[in-house]
Amino acid sequence: MPRAFLPIFFCILPFFCAEVFASSLSPAAPLKYDDEKARLGKKLFFDASLSPGGTVSCEKCHNLYWELSGTSKKNLKISADKEASPPTALNSALNFIFFKDGRVKDIKDQVKQSLTGKEQLGEEPKKLEEKVGLNAVYKKEFERLYPGGVSFENIADALVNFEKALVTPNAKFDKFIGGDEDALDAEQKRGFELFKKIGCINCHGGVNLGANIYYELSSSDKGKQVRYKVPSLRNIEKTAPYLYSGEIADLKDAIKFIAKERIGYELSDEQTRLLYKFLLALSGERPEILK
Repeated sequence: MPRAFLPIFFCILPFFCAEVFASSLSPAAPLKYDDEKARLGKKLFFDASLSPGGTVSCEKCHNLYWELSGTSKKNLKISADKEASPPTALNSALNFIFFKDGRVKDIKDQVKQSLTGKEQLGEEPKKLEEKVGLNAVYKKEFERLYPGGVSFENIADALVNFEKALVTPNAKFDKFIGGDEDALDAEQKRGFELFKKIGCINCHGGVNLGANIYYELSSSDKGKQVRYKVPSLRNIEKTAPYLYSGEIADLKDAIKFIAKERIGYELSDEQTRLLYKFLLALSGERPEILK
């Protein structure tokens, strides 16, 4: 299936689609990026002084060193009456669509909205330029790496390069689909077959095992349909809590819930265990930029 069609494709034929999406699986390979710009972007990612109050950085919501999760260990308060479970920043550059509703299709637009959005970093472009420009180290690096020096566009570009450096390669599953039959043990192989058989792969396909299609749910607001992006399953063992609400802390509980609520399948304890074992094979290696 051409990549361009994946973000808008919603499957209603489970077994046919399982074969389509299984054939689209590919190992997570490192992306091309500018190393110096990525390392500048890394500094910005960890810099709380860029936020309006000077206390919040991108890394606060997308922790890159806590068990290599790329997210926080608990829900974060993003407004007076709202909490959220931040998505992982790891492998985000492999996504086709961004944000919970999948409204953004370009990684640079994602970065810009994350910098300026009220429920994200929440700073104005001009204020970001001023703050970065007043930092002598940043200013010197931007002038060396970018013809235009410090600008909102270049700040976003440095962060894009950093995101591209956050791919976690060489998961056991990557090695398996790359041709190494011994990369998965017998139980993980059974879990993968079950993953395909019951239709999990219909939504969790592609290189990121998700993050390429939407699903729709009826909200409590008079049955209104709400669109959600299917999340990636890479490094899923390390990214608790689960669901966009962050209401489930245990991965096995999340597996049972998703199977029942999304595909109408009641898993046995043994089936849950096999799927859990398979999902453990999706954890990759630490990116070079984080070593």
